[in-house]
Amino acid sequence: MNPTPAERVAETLRDDLAAHGVRLPDVRADLTDPRQPRLELGTIPLGTGFALLRVLTDYQRLLKAERARLDRPAT
Repeated sequence: MNPTPAERVAETLRDDLAAHGVRLPDVRADLTDPRQPRLELGTIPLGTGFALLRVLTDYQRLLKAERARLDRPAT
């Protein structure tokens, strides 16, 4: 069975954080509504939470920049 996009994002987050020494074994995709998948995180230590917040903020900023780049008309 192929992983859904939400499951791939959860796996990517887990792998990216593990590469920086942060272990988050309880990151999973909630697929109860296939049109609106969500990521769920289990209990994490406070320091890990701050690191995760920084990573997610970076992902959000990069995603916004990529969307803006793709929406920009070609010159």
